[in-house]
Amino acid sequence: MTAKLIKGENLTPKQAQEVKSAFGYRWTIQNESRARNWNRAGGSPSIPLIDDEQWLKEHAFYFRKDGKLATRPRHYVPVYMME
Repeated sequence: MTAKLIKGENLTPKQAQEVKSAFGYRWTIQNESRARNWNRAGGSPSIPLIDDEQWLKEHAFYFRKDGKLATRPRHYVPVYMME
């Protein structure tokens, strides 16, 4: 099954939630697992964090024809690389 890139701003709410669940290492304010890891390490991020909505707008994600997040390829790309 082939996958196509969809800009984060064009995702349905269900697809956006699927993306946020799949990419737990994103550098966003709302990403609680990232915050817990920094707290355990006793530090704070060295780059400014953005919010989830901005992160989604800046990236595109691979989805299958059936609307589910693709497992291959399992990465995202900056939107500017699509254009």
